[in-house]
Amino acid sequence: MDKKPSLIAIVINDVIYDQRMIRICTSLSQNFEVALWGRAKSAAVVVPQPYQQKRFRFMVNKGPLFYLMFNLRIFWKLIFSSFDVIHAVDLDTLPAAYFACKLKGKKLVYDSHEYFTEVPELIERPVKRAVWLRLEAYLIPKISNALTVSQGIAEAYYEKYRVAFEVIRNCPVSFDLASKKKDKKYLLYQGALNKGRGLEATIEAMQDLPILLYIAGNGDIKEELVRHVAELKLEDKVIFLGELNPIKLRDYTLGAFAGINVADNLGLSYYLSLNNKFFDYIQCGIPAITMPFPEYKWMESEYQCGCLAAAEPNEIKKAVNLLLSDSEFYGILRKNCLIARQIRTWDNEEKSLLKFYANLT
Repeated sequence: MDKKPSLIAIVINDVIYDQRMIRICTSLSQNFEVALWGRAKSAAVVVPQPYQQKRFRFMVNKGPLFYLMFNLRIFWKLIFSSFDVIHAVDLDTLPAAYFACKLKGKKLVYDSHEYFTEVPELIERPVKRAVWLRLEAYLIPKISNALTVSQGIAEAYYEKYRVAFEVIRNCPVSFDLASKKKDKKYLLYQGALNKGRGLEATIEAMQDLPILLYIAGNGDIKEELVRHVAELKLEDKVIFLGELNPIKLRDYTLGAFAGINVADNLGLSYYLSLNNKFFDYIQCGIPAITMPFPEYKWMESEYQCGCLAAAEPNEIKKAVNLLLSDSEFYGILRKNCLIARQIRTWDNEEKSLLKFYANLT
């Protein structure tokens, strides 16, 4: 039996919680010996997967020094590792992957999970952004095999660099739907707790809503959000669940009344996004309150699985109250989710991924 070619996927987050990479590495393990390298950002135990997992720890975990240390360490490890392909996730892993592939004559796949140089964290820091822009302009035109998460981001990269990006959407693996009713009715936000995710507006909206809000995830502004909840005296209505493993997170999603997926237009990365949580809500059969950005507007026109609302307290309140008060409309959205969940699944996206890998240049 022929030995499978080897593939190393590199991501800067914790390998335990990156659902897109769990799906991608599981799918690619059909045809490759896969190893997923990332950071150890928590004390959580690694969940067994059909691929190897390696988690690195660093003395510094943010800022320019961290990114330099990460890429130098990963490059050094790659030089002394055997591989046929590197799957590099986002611009912050690309330097190590590109130069290792260049030096060893191996294939490189670039997987852009966001429009990296258009994220709010860089837009507000022009000096840092200028550095990343120069790096992007140097590396991306040299890429022959590229993936991304939405058609909008693919078109933006092509317009800027004339590099074609295959679109592999963040759809979850399908599963048999089972009701997970909880004792109390609640809204659910799942994902990173970062600036621009509409969390402040959602929390403020909770002052006038007869429902709970569960927030699952971690991020840069968690402490600010906890203080904001305390200032508004909403500790009994807004519950922080922390970062959950995918199985436990699904349990909470299945039991939710509706999902929250609103964001501010703080740059092209958000504006052109099509994120995990949008499809996770659909797969769990719950309507979502979603921002009216292009990709989501197109999806809603196709499936009508939720309400479009800007990341403003009044807009969010209006959408939630509509779902709470109009049971017939809510039932229609639920039925539409059950239809869409059969189409927007990883089972279908996987076919595109495997075809892409079969045709690597």
